[in-house]
Amino acid sequence: MTDPHYLRDFYRALADRPLEPDDGWYVDLYHDPALAPFDPVEQLATGIEWSGTSSTHLFSGFRGTGKSTELRRLRARLQQDPATRVVLCDMGKTLNLSSPVDISDFLIALAGAFGDALRDDPTLLGTDPPLPSYWVRVVDFLARTEVDIRGLSIKAAGAAAGIQTNIRRDPTFRDRLRERMEGHLGALVDDVRSYLSEAVEALRARWGDGTKVVLLLDSIEQIRGTSLGTAEGVYASVEALFANHSASLRFDDVHVVYTVPPWLKIRSPGIAGDYGGMQLLPCVRVRGRDGRPDRAALDALERLVRRRGAWSPLLGPRDRLDRLMLASGGYLRDLFRLLQAVLRLARGRPLPVSDDIVDQAVAEVRGSYLPLPREDAHWLAEIQGSQSTGLAVHQAGPDRKSLYHLSRFFDTHMVLCYRTEAEWYDVHPLLRDEVLRQVRG
Repeated sequence: MTDPHYLRDFYRALADRPLEPDDGWYVDLYHDPALAPFDPVEQLATGIEWSGTSSTHLFSGFRGTGKSTELRRLRARLQQDPATRVVLCDMGKTLNLSSPVDISDFLIALAGAFGDALRDDPTLLGTDPPLPSYWVRVVDFLARTEVDIRGLSIKAAGAAAGIQTNIRRDPTFRDRLRERMEGHLGALVDDVRSYLSEAVEALRARWGDGTKVVLLLDSIEQIRGTSLGTAEGVYASVEALFANHSASLRFDDVHVVYTVPPWLKIRSPGIAGDYGGMQLLPCVRVRGRDGRPDRAALDALERLVRRRGAWSPLLGPRDRLDRLMLASGGYLRDLFRLLQAVLRLARGRPLPVSDDIVDQAVAEVRGSYLPLPREDAHWLAEIQGSQSTGLAVHQAGPDRKSLYHLSRFFDTHMVLCYRTEAEWYDVHPLLRDEVLRQVRG
């Protein structure tokens, strides 16, 4: 008889959360050259280790591909060197991820997140860090530079907390702060650099003069608009941030890794050259470019699923699990969603489930991508046929509308990215039949 808690426990084990590399659920999908030509985490680690005292790097990946987990593997990999201290920050805690971002509020959020991380982790600077919060310091900076914060919906007594809260939550506050910061960007860059330098000094005072400091900034790639009216403005702001302000995003004696959306290199060709390169975390290549299933990739995903729970009592023969893995396109978040849908539908039914249950689970997750506008279907058909972005590049370059739609395809995972010798793209398998139906109809 099946354990009455089997379905519930398996379902919970598929929750989307970042893992540490020593977690029992973790499976290294990038160590095997049969799955990936190289390990992007190892490439980042090498770039940091072989640089001098500072460097900047871009780490790209779709939301839900395990990027936050791989950043934790990068942290563990770098900390194999006892002289290295790694600070991992979730920028989603200090930066609004659904509105346009400006260099001034980005720098404030970056320094604030760095200071918070140093104070929250006693293994870095102890339980009573000598470094004050940057949220306090930025109030002093605004006063020194005569930036009037009156009328910005914060009280003087709680100015630091007010700035921290409102930069993340209040778009009107951000707009007013940006207006009042005009002409003061250089001073702000200097202040943020000074704060990071003081942080490095504090870390070296505790751990030794040769301490290498690495700052990993997660969640930046999640910045996206919440509606058609705001999305392109958000995309353009992220592009401008990294394309126009690369010099302001470098810091002495600190190695920084910025997570960025995969569409950034398409909207801003050559941007990797302004940094120490860009490493991409692709989806798992469950099919080759010829469309045939990749057995090594499917076996790796089977190990990943097996770590979360015994799949055979639920699904029966392996070909049913293979069907779900192929339907996911190697996009981990959708693989987990498909399995969770099967588990929900299996409640109160005999196990293993029937093919009908698997069909219903696939239809449920497919439905989250529909309806598909006809204009999108025709462009997706071009991407599917060419395994490229399908951008119509004119002499002056692709127009902004095209860039917006392609960015949207990436953000909504209608288009997935893979890597063999080079990067290539394909339409999410759950959408292929609908794309062909509309194009042929």
